[in-house]
Amino acid sequence: MLLVAEVLGVKPHDEAVDAFALIEGAMNAMDIKSMLPSLAHPVEIAEVDKELNRGDQILVRTAGRKEVFHHGIFIGRLPGVLEDKNLVVDFWGPPKEGKHGARIRLRTLTEFITMPRQRAAQLAVMRWKRDTQDLREFTATLALTLHKDLKDCSGLYHLLNSNCSHFATWCRTLRFVDGSECPQ
Repeated sequence: MLLVAEVLGVKPHDEAVDAFALIEGAMNAMDIKSMLPSLAHPVEIAEVDKELNRGDQILVRTAGRKEVFHHGIFIGRLPGVLEDKNLVVDFWGPPKEGKHGARIRLRTLTEFITMPRQRAAQLAVMRWKRDTQDLREFTATLALTLHKDLKDCSGLYHLLNSNCSHFATWCRTLRFVDGSECPQ
């Protein structure tokens, strides 16, 4: 997303510019239908228990006029917390509070997939080349620790350089970049 913004001449902190509108216009002009990251592999909702592992970086692509990707860390079932539900940790701001009210949340996979005013079109998992269950477990532990200990995230969200993708990619790789920019 930063690369597209740079090509369009959008300054990351220029709040007077509607970055979504500019990027959407550029994508339409180039007839690009989806910007699904190259490491992302689609997962059928019915296959979640078979396809996803604790600590996987996942994303949901929404359908509609504005295609949106939302990233999180898949936790799965957590003993003592909604044991019958798969859980996800993400960096998200409720529509009523705006993105400035974004915080690290633990919520069900169903809540993660069904964002307000959006229609989920596709769930995907980021498949990293050098991946192990130990790395995924570290990722899940880090995400859960941040959810528990980092209470005030107000003002940290930024559309282009501090968003849900940056959060999930950092938990997964310890690099603070967008998931589409991170080397495999």
